[in-house]
Amino acid sequence: MDLKNLFSERLKNARQNKGLTQEKLSKITGINQKVISKYEQGVILPGADNLQKLIISLEITADYLLLPQATMSEVPRIKYPELYDRYLVIETLGDKERDTVLYLLNLIIAGQKFKELAGSLEGKR
Repeated sequence: MDLKNLFSERLKNARQNKGLTQEKLSKITGINQKVISKYEQGVILPGADNLQKLIISLEITADYLLLPQATMSEVPRIKYPELYDRYLVIETLGDKERDTVLYLLNLIIAGQKFKELAGSLEGKR
């Protein structure tokens, strides 16, 4: 398999494993969606800057995209890509704001667990 075909196949696979559309990947990376489409069709290969954006955004290695013998460790599928978008924003927040977000998430999760526990206790009556 030549480099363009290997790259295009693996890029598409990595994007789909992340649960991202080409449009979402375009928004995350800042790479035009039509350019991403050309990468996935094997028409063109990215330059170093775009390659770096892709591997960081998809959490993969350049080896996986460029070397036939490289493998990709399991990339979890994102069920709700909008949560991933929020995650990227949260990563850019300062420590105090990030701690506040985590505190609020923990409150929501604790509330849900409490409702589940109360419901299971109610069912035992």
